[in-house]
Amino acid sequence: MRLQAQMPIKLRNKLLGGKKPLICIPIISEDETHLVDEVNKVIKMKPDAIEWRVDYFESIKDFSKVNHILKIIRIKTDDIPIILTCRSHEEGGYKNIDDEVKLKLFEGAIKSGYVDAIDIELAFGKEKIEHIKSLATKKGVKLILSYHNFVETPSEEFMMRKIKEEITYGADIPKIAVMPKEQGDVLKLLSVTYNARKKISNPLITVSMGSLGFISRFVGCIFGSDMTFASGVNESAPGQMPIEEMRRFIEIII
Repeated sequence: MRLQAQMPIKLRNKLLGGKKPLICIPIISEDETHLVDEVNKVIKMKPDAIEWRVDYFESIKDFSKVNHILKIIRIKTDDIPIILTCRSHEEGGYKNIDDEVKLKLFEGAIKSGYVDAIDIELAFGKEKIEHIKSLATKKGVKLILSYHNFVETPSEEFMMRKIKEEITYGADIPKIAVMPKEQGDVLKLLSVTYNARKKISNPLITVSMGSLGFISRFVGCIFGSDMTFASGVNESAPGQMPIEEMRRFIEIII
């Protein structure tokens, strides 16, 4: 049995924070042709959600093109929830993207009606986050606020503060992803997950990355993490495993 969110969130026909964690597959192709091919292959894997990592897209500054791609993804995925994520290089993203571009991307995606959630890094800044939150609320789009650390696993107190800060900034779904240096770091992340689940009612996403942390991607759901990320055609973060393996592990432990 796993710890569930007190207030689950409906993403189309999926419940985030319910009895089972949702498995999300990221899409990271750089051009339209490969992206459409990737979407077609990922759909056959039947993920619970799809994340478009738009920072990989070569035409990221062509907002009409981005909207065109979002429409294609929405039509092809039918009722699968879509998460739009754009990270600059310093946030663990694929390329350098200035804040103005990211802001316009988020605004356009929300207004399009094609996305179900937006994933923004907490470091994006309070003022810009509050602006996006206001637009998202009006359109019924959920806000994921993330803290990523690709170097280390901070203290439990620090990670808990980040989760609370994300909620204070307006996160419907707070997210923490950190890099372990040794096995104890993975335990720290799971401990934070457990304690956060006891203190907050929101759905929660936590990840310990890399080969050391891969176990958190499936056992994290027992401690209160409500979504995990698996690889489909490509891997967008260190430690992701193929979706079929992820499903088997989760079925065994829940």
